[in-house]
Amino acid sequence: MRSSSLRLWASLAAVWVLVGSALAPAADRPAAPPPRAALDIDALLERHWREAGVRPAAEADDATLFRRLMLDLTGRVPTAGEAAGFAADRSPKKYEAAVRRLVAGPEFEWHFATVLDEIIQGRYAGAEAFVGYLRDALRDRKGWDVIFREVMLGPWDTPARKPAVGFLDRRARNLDVLTVDTARAFFGVDVSCARCHDHPLVDDWKRDHYYGMAAFFARTTGGKGSITEKPDGEAKFAGKDGKERVAPLMFISGRVAEQPKAAAGGKPPPFNRREALVRVALEEKTFFARAFVNRVWEYFHGRGLVSPVDQMHSANAASVPGLLDALADDFASHDYDVRRLVTAVVLGRSYRLDSRWAGGGELPAARYFAVARLRPLSPRQFARSVVVAAGDGTFDTTPAGLAALDKRAAELLPALDPRAADFQSSTREALFVSNAEPVRKLIAAEGNNLAERLAGVKGDSALVKRAVAAVYSRPATDSEAADLTAWLRKQPDRRAAAEDLVWALVASAEFQFNH
Repeated sequence: MRSSSLRLWASLAAVWVLVGSALAPAADRPAAPPPRAALDIDALLERHWREAGVRPAAEADDATLFRRLMLDLTGRVPTAGEAAGFAADRSPKKYEAAVRRLVAGPEFEWHFATVLDEIIQGRYAGAEAFVGYLRDALRDRKGWDVIFREVMLGPWDTPARKPAVGFLDRRARNLDVLTVDTARAFFGVDVSCARCHDHPLVDDWKRDHYYGMAAFFARTTGGKGSITEKPDGEAKFAGKDGKERVAPLMFISGRVAEQPKAAAGGKPPPFNRREALVRVALEEKTFFARAFVNRVWEYFHGRGLVSPVDQMHSANAASVPGLLDALADDFASHDYDVRRLVTAVVLGRSYRLDSRWAGGGELPAARYFAVARLRPLSPRQFARSVVVAAGDGTFDTTPAGLAALDKRAAELLPALDPRAADFQSSTREALFVSNAEPVRKLIAAEGNNLAERLAGVKGDSALVKRAVAAVYSRPATDSEAADLTAWLRKQPDRRAAAEDLVWALVASAEFQFNH
């Protein structure tokens, strides 16, 4: 397939994402006043840069910034009309207005629920019912603490709340998995290496911490949607003296949750250990709030303030002094409002920086957040974006419309590789994008899709500029326009050439990365 455009794809695959672009950074313009939390981000980062002698990159241009925002907040690239509308807006507050509009919109709930699903469920992510619960939770403005409580405790008594049991349901039969996954997802701590011995590399984590956390789940039982608390059961381990010990209910911080004692001659009052865990975690706040803020920061920046995100301990301090604690305090004091946190992060200066380093000398280390990181699109972002870019230029943000988008994108997902920071497409994925029937169907000129509309454009230069704008969400550079126009003039079949051009653009490196 597409042998006539293989050289074209090869040249576009090394587009400016990897080697730089002729697009200049946006001119200085009056900045919209951000909320207080964003001001705190900027002040702490600027002090960090100043003390480290680091000069940050310029702000990204409008087109790059809007595409980045759409991918992160809605999970797709903008349509050509959306990108053109943002470019035409001359308001100095247009970026802040776009942030607030997108975060308040239905697409944020639809997409960001999948982000939360990845955070909570990890390798078990993707269950439709659990994602649906998270979408409803975001729609209803439930705080992260409420989501945590409902996942751990329920009540799972209505069709809307029942899917929240999905986290425990997948893990209730394996105490080790339940303990480790809870600590990672909600507290940013990997205690797995402290199960058999004190952690060999991290002084903070002893066997007491692992078994103390396990004790909160030792009486959790069930499966297939039904989770109960047994009246007995303990987490036991051999102490250093070889004698068996019963682990107390000890949180990661070292705080022990007291169990109610039985009255003389009577039975202990009802007591749910998971409820004790939720209470202690929310009273302590520090691990719970910092872990989520760190995850959100990693999502938007490609790296956590503490990295890796499940290694939060005293020997692995946050890379920007004071910033993680400031954001965590703000998050907790505002009822764990996910939208507020997201808004503050994307309005912050570090999120708006260019991914191109033009400062000369060595590129600043990632821990400074002085240059935006190239982030590979997740399989879901890439699949949705192909459907949108190659489609008819319209978009339906109703639940039915978003479900229809995901249904079309689902045809691509099984062949797409998992993403990592140093991602490169495998041969399998590259061949799929090059030859597979689902991709061909999306790109083939028909109906009112992009290739069909391009085939009817008069003028080779106009066709090229419209194609680049539709797929890359930015104007074509002079060199791109010249090279692609020269290529187009040599093609005997305009319709086939339009298909080849759309395919080459969506298969390129620029399209596959958030930059």
